Amino acid sequence: MNRQLDSQACFVCGKNNPSGLQLDFFEEEKTVITRFVSTALHQGWPGFVHGGIIATILDETLGRVGFLIDAWTMTGRFEVRYRQPAPIDQEITFTASMVRDRGRALEVEGFAQLPDGTIVAEATGLYMRVSPELRATLSEQIAEGY
Repeated sequence: MNRQLDSQACFVCGKNNPSGLQLDFFEEEKTVITRFVSTALHQGWPGFVHGGIIATILDETLGRVGFLIDAWTMTGRFEVRYRQPAPIDQEITFTASMVRDRGRALEVEGFAQLPDGTIVAEATGLYMRVSPELRATLSEQIAEGY
């Protein structure tokens, strides 16, 4: 597995964001993968991960599929369907892959899964390629440690 690029201040992947999740993202074949173990800090209903945390990680995972084809993207449309509550303190594996490259946008799908194989959420999205100018600006900011 290859580790993907991160931005130091990002809420999901930033290693210098003390309030963030600080997740690592990896590429395996044509899939983006991350793993997350929640704590009571991520709780919604007692004993369960807040759905917003799951949605946030799914959005980031889906958005990183563009890196597989050297495309930098931002969320255009994102939809999540929750299938089961996710207990806190259990590892959740998030995966995402491309459904279709539409040129300006990528259609992407992803899943959040417990160790026993239970799917807790699934998501689909349309991720828009950023302009070459914005990509250059973002690259500079990342190089500067942002």
